Amino acid sequence: MYRLVRTAVAFFCSVGVWADSAEVRLKTSALVESSHQTTYFWRSIPGGGTAEVLTLFCHACGTGSTGAEDVPLVAVLRDTLGNSNPETDRLLYVWLLGYQRPNLGQRLLSAVPFFYWQIGISGAARSEKKLSPLLNVAAPQHALLSNISSDILQWAMFDPMATPIRATSRAYRANTIDDERLHLEEAVSYLRRAPISDEQPSLTPAELNLVIARLELRKNLLGGFVSDRNAERLGEESRFEEEQIRSRNWELLRQCADRTGLLFEPLAIAGTSEEYVVLWFPAAGPRPPDGTSLAPVWKILKIKNPWSDDRLKDWRGSVYQRSVDDSGNLLPASERGARTVKLIPLAVYSLSYRTTPLLLIDFRHKLHVRWHELAQRSINEITAGIIGISHFTNWYYYVGADLYDFVASRHGDAMNQSARLDCYSQFRVKLALDHQLDPTLRKEIQAHVDSLGVNPLEAAPARELQAARIRYAELEGEARSGELAKALDKERRSELAAFGATTASLVEQASLHYASAGLYTHRAKKEDGNIALLACYRRVEYQMKFLESLANAGTAPEIAHNAEAVQSAITQLSGLLAGVQSPTLRHRAIETLLRLQDLSHDAGLRDDCAVAVNEINREGVVRAGTSPGVVASPKTRTALAFGDLERMQ
Repeated sequence: MYRLVRTAVAFFCSVGVWADSAEVRLKTSALVESSHQTTYFWRSIPGGGTAEVLTLFCHACGTGSTGAEDVPLVAVLRDTLGNSNPETDRLLYVWLLGYQRPNLGQRLLSAVPFFYWQIGISGAARSEKKLSPLLNVAAPQHALLSNISSDILQWAMFDPMATPIRATSRAYRANTIDDERLHLEEAVSYLRRAPISDEQPSLTPAELNLVIARLELRKNLLGGFVSDRNAERLGEESRFEEEQIRSRNWELLRQCADRTGLLFEPLAIAGTSEEYVVLWFPAAGPRPPDGTSLAPVWKILKIKNPWSDDRLKDWRGSVYQRSVDDSGNLLPASERGARTVKLIPLAVYSLSYRTTPLLLIDFRHKLHVRWHELAQRSINEITAGIIGISHFTNWYYYVGADLYDFVASRHGDAMNQSARLDCYSQFRVKLALDHQLDPTLRKEIQAHVDSLGVNPLEAAPARELQAARIRYAELEGEARSGELAKALDKERRSELAAFGATTASLVEQASLHYASAGLYTHRAKKEDGNIALLACYRRVEYQMKFLESLANAGTAPEIAHNAEAVQSAITQLSGLLAGVQSPTLRHRAIETLLRLQDLSHDAGLRDDCAVAVNEINREGVVRAGTSPGVVASPKTRTALAFGDLERMQ
């Protein structure tokens, strides 16, 4: 809680520094907040009788003739075990409903080096025999080990082979990774617009933060090993970090527009108006004052000086008329100002890039951004695929390349290819969902966005929206037919087998799973009492997570939270652990309770911790067949408790 308040205070202080744009940002924030409530909503369907499938819809975002269809975007399976107790809920699968496996032609062309065109931009969406989730929230390490095994196969087998094999395998691998990242960011972009509520049907704030964090961590090498507690915290903090980045880029771009005489306007698209900005060139506006070099500003904007561009004097492209106020600032399209000006669109920027505003569209040069992407991709394919430069034997090359990227990024260049791909993914799906932009402007923007696609595995957003409705119908069919219930039962038995296991054991089981190509999975046996036992285990984890968060805060638990709630959690944990046989979990519970006892200044709460430790210790001694001991001081209690646990093992 303290970290959350501190981050919020820092954010609002940083926004307060930019007083000139505060009023505009407050207006757009209000518009965005009201738009989220009407544009995106959750819908729930039963999933196997003891679970539910929550689907995020976009209202009236269809691509039909009326554009009034509700489009399903992301579905999440929440395992409730058939009861209404939120302590036993667990998130499992996340489906990106617009994602379809690439066809054979796309896969073959994605393995061709230097092939940078899309072939899946047309054609009807097709149904699939079985829906594959984008991510399993309960087993994030599985995807991690799958990636590691693919990398090892590339380095050990394909790289030492002839150039055609190495170049082909690396091209296919790079396109596959980019396609997965594009769809991961697409799912994150949808979920960040989802309404948050503790009421049904909806994901709770904690659940939504967990899903977003897991999708983000899926992009990182070791992200699958992050615990749920830390993942939830990262998902919460990422929201503030992204808002800080957008606020900084907003002000930087606005200042650049003021200095160069261009007009700055937030681009309202798909319920958002703080993520993208369009810069306009006033056809009859005054030139910026001479005497000051604006070369650094044009370098930040990544476009050529329009005031010295002869093509704009006889511009044959689209020209738009907009209203301005008495100060010369643009007004929303729905408002009328003191006068009307003719504007030529220059560029569209994303404010989500970490270092500087990212140029997405240059209206005067359609291939400007595309050629930048092609140049970086071609260099990577030449060095790694054709020449065969290795990270191990030619490490000095990559050190030099990273140093160059660092220096270039410090001078305002967008050198992070993955971050650029994330911004592109966000923009393309929001443009596909939007029906509020000026039709002429939207068509012109769409033409430029289509030219940015360089991955043969990528499909057109309109086709993905069509596929989303088909896949949602298939998901409903799997829920009714019992296919989803069968998969859910396997996940539950895997969870029972993994409960209380050490990290090393979990990694070992996951390694065996992938070493056997998925044929082996460690699961508990099918028994009638599995659901009741699993409910007990999940309640234990819920109380442990709550008490550990209090202990990690470092403050007295009765100050950080309601004392009665803390006492109730301690009592419940002590009683629930009587049905748990895991020595590792008992060790963890005793350690947490002793830490809380040392932090607390409340006599009753300290006594509750002492009683719970003795109960857990006594139960462990009874299971081990030894006589119980009496716990005196914290050090003595820790030694006795841990000693008993060692004898139990």
